[in-house]
Amino acid sequence: MSFTAGFAVMEVTVRGVLPIGDTTENAAYFILDTARSAIVGQVNLPRAVKRSMAVALTVKVPSTAGSLAIGTFDDAGNFQAASFLRVETPAVERPHGAVGPSGT
Repeated sequence: MSFTAGFAVMEVTVRGVLPIGDTTENAAYFILDTARSAIVGQVNLPRAVKRSMAVALTVKVPSTAGSLAIGTFDDAGNFQAASFLRVETPAVERPHGAVGPSGT
């Protein structure tokens, strides 16, 4: 069973350019709903790469998620936002044309 079964989800995009360096180990980057201080998603990416590499990943999160940030947690459990990554939420499409009675 998928974790999204029974829950409304939306797709967000994680974008950025990975840091350049010698480290090739992976790190878990968590997507945090900052309004609720709740983890709503996760991606695993290299901590650093040998040459410039842009990323664009689609991640499903609960549709009820508010303002989102992406980062890691330090040894004390404090969230550290990743300055090189951002979470883009979909634009909310507004209804157009006739939308129902005017209430007159």
